[in-house]
Amino acid sequence: MILHVSDISNPHHDELDEEVDKILRELGVDGRPKLSVLNKLDRLSPQEREAITSGADRSAGAGAPLLVSALTGQGIEELLWRIDAEMPTDPVVTLRVRLPLAEGRTLAMIHALGRVLHSVIDDSHMCLDAEVPASVAKRLRLKEYAVEETFPRSLS
Repeated sequence: MILHVSDISNPHHDELDEEVDKILRELGVDGRPKLSVLNKLDRLSPQEREAITSGADRSAGAGAPLLVSALTGQGIEELLWRIDAEMPTDPVVTLRVRLPLAEGRTLAMIHALGRVLHSVIDDSHMCLDAEVPASVAKRLRLKEYAVEETFPRSLS
């Protein structure tokens, strides 16, 4: 998902948004789900805010931009809700792996991005049971270190 945040208080934000869209097309990622966020609502005059808010109300829906103020927190709760609602899911897999201690980066990533249920050091290896997102397990090639078949077949 692409989170496109624009400074609504910038009088040229429409032109800047067009440039961002152009770059996304050039990168070949313009087809990905995108959530548009208009930030700095707090910098607008009451009249500007009313015009923006009523315009957003008229175009309300899944593709409508969200109006937020990072400074005041206005709209942040709705933004987080929309991110959760629109993000593709990444199922969690439970796995048992035995990794060499020299694989410090991989071990750190498991701890940072997953949930370690149990770990023990065995010689120059760490054996651990962990829950991690399937995409992380695949990216870190954890199947190569699996002690038991704990992965869904789709990670092969």
